[in-house]
Amino acid sequence: MKKNLLLLIFTFYFQAQAQKKIPDIDHLFEKFNSVIYKNTDSAFYYCKKASDLNKQVGNDYYKAHSLFIYALYYYVLGNNVEATKYNNEALNFANKEKNLYILFRVHNLKGVIFFENSELDKAFNEFQLAEYYLKKKPDNKNYGLLHFNLGNLFIAKGDTTGGIKHYQITTKYALLAKDTARIYSSYIVVANTLKTNNQKKANDYYEKAFRLATLTNDIQEQFNIRINQSSNFLIAKDKRALTYLHKAELILKKIKDKSLYFHIYFNYGGYNDNTKNYDMAARYYELAYKSYDPEKLSVKHKIHILENLVRINAKNNNYQKSYDYQTILYKLKDSLFTIEKEKNYNQLLAKYEVEKKNSQIKLLSQQNELQKAKKTRIYMALASVSTLLLIVFIFYRNKLKTQDRLNKKQQELNRTKHLMEGQNTERNRLARDLHDGVAGSLAGINYMLDRENEMLQNQKLSAIKKHIDILHSEIREISHNLSDHFLAEKTFHQLLIKLSEQNEENNITTNILFFPENALDLISDSMKTHLYRITQELFTNIRKHANATAVQLTVTKNENNVCIIIEDNGSGFSENRLQGIGLKNIKERLQTFDAEMEIDSYPGKGTTIIITFKI
Repeated sequence: MKKNLLLLIFTFYFQAQAQKKIPDIDHLFEKFNSVIYKNTDSAFYYCKKASDLNKQVGNDYYKAHSLFIYALYYYVLGNNVEATKYNNEALNFANKEKNLYILFRVHNLKGVIFFENSELDKAFNEFQLAEYYLKKKPDNKNYGLLHFNLGNLFIAKGDTTGGIKHYQITTKYALLAKDTARIYSSYIVVANTLKTNNQKKANDYYEKAFRLATLTNDIQEQFNIRINQSSNFLIAKDKRALTYLHKAELILKKIKDKSLYFHIYFNYGGYNDNTKNYDMAARYYELAYKSYDPEKLSVKHKIHILENLVRINAKNNNYQKSYDYQTILYKLKDSLFTIEKEKNYNQLLAKYEVEKKNSQIKLLSQQNELQKAKKTRIYMALASVSTLLLIVFIFYRNKLKTQDRLNKKQQELNRTKHLMEGQNTERNRLARDLHDGVAGSLAGINYMLDRENEMLQNQKLSAIKKHIDILHSEIREISHNLSDHFLAEKTFHQLLIKLSEQNEENNITTNILFFPENALDLISDSMKTHLYRITQELFTNIRKHANATAVQLTVTKNENNVCIIIEDNGSGFSENRLQGIGLKNIKERLQTFDAEMEIDSYPGKGTTIIITFKI
């Protein structure tokens, strides 16, 4: 036992050491996060510094984080092969060290890479895994990131409603995390989704995003939003497109990035195209084509501008230029097709070579494993048999102990049950004797007195008859209280009202509250009898010993859990008075339906009794 405890202590110690904060490395991670999307050279520097520092420390918990930031660095560079390699290594260490934060980030990044490769089902599975780990260690900022990615996924699947729903959830979590950039990013994506069918609503989202981008002084995002607003109204052929285009041009002067003029010229071309000024449209489209920067813009932008130049020059009756641009477009598409084919071929060839090499390594490994297996098989079999015998022995011994405890508990419950049944039988017999015997005799005496006094009209006999009436009523009341048949005819709530009347007769104000009102209407007759007898005993104790003037009884039920609280303002008592036959009977009745009772009392401070059980 001591040996196992010592091993457990050491296990917890080493786990705590593995997850102990290392401020210098944490600082490098923070610096990496602040520059990764702005300056990849600086990001790589922080990756290497964190990795080198962790090698000196030898902490696998932090190694998972170091490998992940390498994965994120290569992803931002567009090298998904290297990103995937480092991401998988990070996953191995994160699983080993139970690093929940990195497990979330790894699966989220895997989902993003699958999404970009149009493997949407795989992406969805990874996002679900990311959510599983995020629930274990919730973070509002990461919830915003996850739902943003899910929004993109749903949009890609054609589920616009589902996508917008996730973007709205993104906004909620981004607000909680005070992640302004994520908030306006979600606004922009929602606007981009809406602008095809609802330009007005799309523009409202763009304006919300612009206000937030202004607060964060993100000039680049301000420019992007204004360009998007211009494009939004170009779709509707609305003149406001020109207004937002001018605003975008003013912002661009602050950025001083000439490659962005591609968007300005392209939208000016689109505006003139809409107003059928084809000559000016062609000029702006040509300016956009000349300002195209392949290092900063995707080839899709180049294809789009070439398609527009082919179309607009044809409309402008400049067929030679239209033909020239058509030739350039065809060559570009052919080269892209050739590059894609070569890329696919090289990927297949590399995959074949890797699989071939892996097969050879696997074959050698299998041969080595077979040799090792022959040497260890006997030892493993012996160990397995020994372990199995030990487990069977421990299981059998524990089963015997458990069965013994259960038998003892059952015997105790049976004893209590028989005792309660005996008490109930005796109560019913006594109630029957009182009702049929004493009460009947008193009724007969009362009848004879009544007949005798018809002629005499004696006042003393009338007084005696009145006392006999009262005594007869009291005996009938006692008979009813003792009889289970009386209890069976009423609900527990009605029985409590009857008990409270006895308190009122003794000048004790009694307030009974049920929540809900039918809280205990459906309990079994057996449980109702036990609860009634328990409450009856407690009320009797209050009348006899507490010197109380007020009693509050509250019954609350929440699903299957019931709580009964009885409070009085009496004299209270100390712990050494918690004994007696009445209290013993109460505890025995409580045992029959696995109820628990707590008594809180102090001399001069009243008494509170709490009874809890399940139904």
